[in-house]
Amino acid sequence: MTGAAAAVSVALVLIPGVLASGCSSGDAAGRLEECGRGVEGYIEGGGYLHFTQEMENRLVAEVGEFQQVLRVEGDIIFPDRETYEYEETVSSSLQPDQPQRNSFSYLTLDRGATAYVMGERLSRELGVTGWVHYTPESGQNRFFDYDQVMAGLVAMGGEPEWLGYEEVDGVRCARASYVASGEELVGLRIQNDPYFAEQYGGLGLADILGELSVELWIGEKDGLPRRVVMEQSIELDDGSSRHTLVTFTFSAYGEEPPLPIEAPAFSHEAV
Repeated sequence: MTGAAAAVSVALVLIPGVLASGCSSGDAAGRLEECGRGVEGYIEGGGYLHFTQEMENRLVAEVGEFQQVLRVEGDIIFPDRETYEYEETVSSSLQPDQPQRNSFSYLTLDRGATAYVMGERLSRELGVTGWVHYTPESGQNRFFDYDQVMAGLVAMGGEPEWLGYEEVDGVRCARASYVASGEELVGLRIQNDPYFAEQYGGLGLADILGELSVELWIGEKDGLPRRVVMEQSIELDDGSSRHTLVTFTFSAYGEEPPLPIEAPAFSHEAV
């Protein structure tokens, strides 16, 4: 695997309440700790969450420029139920008039151990229409693991910077930012996936990944995250460069879900 390919691959796989108290306004580290506790408490309470994830990933190489734009929007009913809509566009300067698009619907009742998916490309490949029920292979789970994502982001924020307050969708939020090193990113990935070191060992991933800038908006009163922005720019040894921007938004804490998340009335079994 080339350095550029490894960087993109790793970026994609990384890159799914308790009342705030006892934290001064300028204590960024304390706010991150509260966020971790707030997320754990909210999940334990079995609440509802609406989320979006938007990503722009641009790779500039000698042969041309490649861009991936992704958007995911969905709902979670903790601890196990999740559904979302996925849209992705991949384009390149080599074929500017021929972007490749993919979209599908996803639903799981058991944190992704099994799942239902539905999309036009899938229908063409399998020759069926409607939902398909399947068990994902190891490493192919498309479940957005909110608690794992937030636990990782909080754990990496060793020396965060306090950025003051800002409202997000009418909620007063504390802002904090930090920069995570390549070593921290690799360490976190190995912690979450013991096979990661075997797959990518020897590639010098800490240097390939570089630094990741993270900014969080955390509810002042409940310690729950409302927005997360991650940005990374890397210059690789082969002359190529990559820039990635990922934005998460979280809302509807404490609200009732608009619809239940239940198994489709009819689905095909994947074979």
